Order: sequence, then structure tokens, then C-alpha cells
Amino acid sequence: MLSRCFALLVCILTFSVKAWCEDLSSATDPLSPGTFTTWEHSDEWKIRNASAAGPSFIAERATIIDWADPKVTGRLVMGRTLREGSNGWTCMPDMPGRPQHAAMCADESMMKFLMSVIAGKQPKIDKVGLSYMLLGEAREGQNIPPTKDPSQVKQWFYTGPHIMIVLPDDAEKSALRNINQELTTNMPYTTIINKEAGLPIWVIPVARSGERIEPHTPVEKQ
Repeated sequence: MLSRCFALLVCILTFSVKAWCEDLSSATDPLSPGTFTTWEHSDEWKIRNASAAGPSFIAERATIIDWADPKVTGRLVMGRTLREGSNGWTCMPDMPGRPQHAAMCADESMMKFLMSVIAGKQPKIDKVGLSYMLLGEAREGQNIPPTKDPSQVKQWFYTGPHIMIVLPDDAEKSALRNINQELTTNMPYTTIINKEAGLPIWVIPVARSGERIEPHTPVEKQ
């Protein structure tokens, strides 16, 4: 019994030291070349990282949900709630295995869409969905499923800060016809998450690849 209590104490202290020692600035600073996003961070780090994905007036009251440990699940699965919110929005920290931060904040309709896609189900969307990825994103290409070994990807496509829009099921399918699908032009493009997802997601960059959106508070006139 004593040995079990000692082991539990060691685990708690190890986790606490990790959370206390972790450099929280790395939650938003650009990744070093050759490194990839990982699941192994403290809750505080993940909350800061996820919150940076959306405007502060949205993220500060959003629910924050972690990804499940990919080493256990073997695929992308939603995990536990890190913080309860009150505005209907959900923010998630980096998707593991990317060479650039990939945190996201999504409204209820976009979360419904994403949860269906992750579960391999046909999304049923009745209104427009919106999400923010203000730290940008790196992708392997159009309609390519994530690899298990990101170091083997020959070319990554980097997108700057952007918003994403998904249309409801009853939207006219021609609405997003002939929109650019090239990932290297810094222009809006459409992408299909999977074949069951129906209408594509419309990705609209708000800054170039490698750029950041910096908050600015206007100075009040005296």
C-alpha cells in the first residue's frame, strides 16, 4: 500500500514539474525547423495554444477539448475537456504530427461537421459553419489523409492564418464551383476533407503563409 502511494506521489510531482517548467511561449511561437506538433504538453500549454487559434473575444469563453493520445488511439480522436466554455464555440490544440501549429476554434455547426468526419460518418449540416485557424496550418496536399510518420512527407503546404466555412447540406452545390484548389497561392481555396463529407470546405486566408495576426487595441482620443 505504501509503495502504491509513493508511486502515485511521484507521478503527481512529475506531472506538476513538467507543467511548471514548460515554456508556454512555445504554444504560439513558430516551430523550429524539423520539429513537429505533439500531443505531449501540459494542459496549461494546450489551453494557451488552442486559445490562440481564434479571436480573443471568442476563445476566452470557448470550451477547450484536447485530442486523445494518438499513441493509444492510433488515429485522430477527440479526448477530454480541458476547460468548459459558455459561448457555444470549441477550441482544440495542435493536431499532432504537423510542422506548424494547427490549433482551431470552431462554432457549433463546424464542430458537428468535424466530429462526423472524424467518426467516418456522413455529416448532416443544417446551417453554415465557421472556424478559425489564426496560427495557420501545414498540410500534405489536397485530399491526402495524414501520414503516421510526418518526417517521411516529401512536401508540406503551408497556409497562413485563415478562416474555414462549411455550407449546409441543402446549399446549392454550384455555390463553390470553380473556386481555386491550389494550396501555394495564398488565395482562398476549397478542399474536401473526405469523400463522405459532401460539399467542400471553403478556406479563406487572412494573411500570407508565415505571417501572424497581431491584436491591436486602438488608442482612445483624449
